[in-house]
Amino acid sequence: MFRKLIAPALAATVLLAACNESSTGVTAASDTDDYALLMFGEAGSSLEGTLGTAPAGEPFDGGTAFHRLPDTLRLSAEQIDSIRTLRQAFRAEHQGSLDSLRAVFLRARAARLEGATREEVHAILLEGREIARALHPYVVELHRAVWAVLTPAQRAWLLEHRRRPIVPRPIGRP
Repeated sequence: MFRKLIAPALAATVLLAACNESSTGVTAASDTDDYALLMFGEAGSSLEGTLGTAPAGEPFDGGTAFHRLPDTLRLSAEQIDSIRTLRQAFRAEHQGSLDSLRAVFLRARAARLEGATREEVHAILLEGREIARALHPYVVELHRAVWAVLTPAQRAWLLEHRRRPIVPRPIGRP
């Protein structure tokens, strides 16, 4: 019972805290938020590219740290191909849900760039919560499959250098 009450309250609080206090006042150049990480936690990092690209051209869900691996731990061509194949299969299987979620993320981002309040951005993001909840087990499955492609040394480095989550629980998790 407690979990059912506190989780939505915590999720709402974190979403609100993730935005600025009133209007956001950001520009496209500083637009680096990753709503996939907000919705799915660390598992969202494995989505890189499956939601397409943001208006600036970078992956819309680009929270992965693979590009930051040191040269000694760089992904091999085989690993890159394997991860790309996993993401493409995930995209093909969940295209409708991913497109719907991307539309919500784009509306939230556009509203934020236009100076929307955090409450307004939060309201838009909440529209994608049910989609994210339905996708969550599949995103976790994808994340595990992507991590299985990595060597133990790569996984250890990524865990040591990961972005600290801004939410204790992903928004999309039931």
